[in-house]
Amino acid sequence: MSPTHGASRPSVAWREPGARRLLGALLLLVVLGLAVRESGADFGRLLDARGLDGARDLLAALLHPDLSPATLALVAGLAGESLLIGLLGTALACLMGGALAVVAARMPRLVDGPREARAPRLLAESLRLCARFVLAIFRAVPELVWAFLFVRIIGLGPGAAVLALGVGYAGAIGKVFAEQCEAADPGPARQLRAAGAGRTAVFLHAVAPQVARPCLAYALFRLECAIRSASILGVVGAGGLGAELELSIRYFQLERLATLLLAIILLVTALEVVSAVLRRARPGLAVALVAGGALVAVLRLPIAWSDLVAPAAVTQARAFAASLFNPALDTAFLLGALDLARVTVAMALAGTLLAALPALLVAPLAARTALGHLADPPRGRHAGRLATVAVLAVARALLQVSRAVPDLVFALLFVLCVGPGPLAGVLAIAVHTFGVLGRLYGDALDDADPRAARALETAGSGRLARLLHAVLPQVAPRLLAFTLYRFEVNVRVAAMVGFVGAGGLGDAIHTAVSLFHLPELAALLLVLLAVVVVIDAVGDALRARAQAAAWG
Repeated sequence: MSPTHGASRPSVAWREPGARRLLGALLLLVVLGLAVRESGADFGRLLDARGLDGARDLLAALLHPDLSPATLALVAGLAGESLLIGLLGTALACLMGGALAVVAARMPRLVDGPREARAPRLLAESLRLCARFVLAIFRAVPELVWAFLFVRIIGLGPGAAVLALGVGYAGAIGKVFAEQCEAADPGPARQLRAAGAGRTAVFLHAVAPQVARPCLAYALFRLECAIRSASILGVVGAGGLGAELELSIRYFQLERLATLLLAIILLVTALEVVSAVLRRARPGLAVALVAGGALVAVLRLPIAWSDLVAPAAVTQARAFAASLFNPALDTAFLLGALDLARVTVAMALAGTLLAALPALLVAPLAARTALGHLADPPRGRHAGRLATVAVLAVARALLQVSRAVPDLVFALLFVLCVGPGPLAGVLAIAVHTFGVLGRLYGDALDDADPRAARALETAGSGRLARLLHAVLPQVAPRLLAFTLYRFEVNVRVAAMVGFVGAGGLGDAIHTAVSLFHLPELAALLLVLLAVVVVIDAVGDALRARAQAAAWG
């Protein structure tokens, strides 16, 4: 027997928790530095004379919005139009995404039921793969690109925005709905299948009842996103607040711009409150309200639905569809597209990492339960309670404003301050993502088990020690998952902000769409699709590994 058999193995310094956290922080700093370098963002421009003067003028104007009756009436009408566009676009996305999800999902009964004949089984699998491919295309192309294409096909107006949201959001909704169907309990489906029920009956009575509530919650979340997006699609002529935003920035009408931004913040905040109430209400009420709003939108929005089948629109649509199967395959062009894709991914990564650290610092201050667990007992001191409430309110307001203003609007503002280029795109992604991650991190902290923090508090530990050693270790996998999810989303965002001069692949897509060079556009979109698929796969693998490590 070896003399060392049974003896405790010496600990390795880098495996200690503190050392691993330090190594992880250093690795993130290195990755951030590489991402900033590859994106081409020059942060020195923030401190030059143009950047400082532009930021000062912009801030001064934003603090003095135009509140004249004429401007308020105009903004109120455009906000109402954006709301109706979001409602109708979400309803259309739910119909399209739900139908594709039923085909795309490998539901439990198809796996565990009686073996079908070869031909029907091959047909079902082929349809499933086709549906997943269509959802991937819908999801990969940013809604602003869809809006630009539909403007070219059917003309200016809210109709292009509705179709862009319907197609773009159908990809995300269909993917989530399909995943929910595949994760459903197979027991009820097996029982109905054994009783001789058909595919439709099994789905309606065994699968749909299980996934209805989570799918409805996600649809309400996408409704919030759709109304936020509807407020910016007008920058390409698709109606709503976006057209007035673009004009205000182009003609330097900053007081009117401040009014428009305030309207967007109020609209998105009010919608979040209503959405939270609807999530707790009966599902039928939420469906009825959204359906009623979509019906009002059909009646009120000036959309000529007959234009969809007009000869000119059909010709344009056929040309675009044909171009997807005949992209530009010139070697030099593809190499250039891949280089722009590299810049786009670097912009998304830099913006995400720049947002994650401040979001992690602010999230404990914005999480009601976590703040209560980390705060020392007030012991009757009213000043302590008031300070806690004040910190909570300020942190939540900061995150709300950052989250409510769309990333494309931030891109427009930063282009105004620091000029066009990747720096504006990175800053826009970082500021908006700060609000999103801060909210998600706060929700995760609120869900943490408070007993570990209370035990450390009893032992005399301070707030920071309780946060680092009792709360964060519980929620670290969720924080990582949220960050990876947001990075995947930001890759699409980085492609979208290029439409307003913020660099990356979006700038080339904008040029191709504007000139209607369809083969080049198809090649660029296919490159974007490949990048999105690869990053989604890497993100899924990292999330699975983090979850496995968390469970030991």
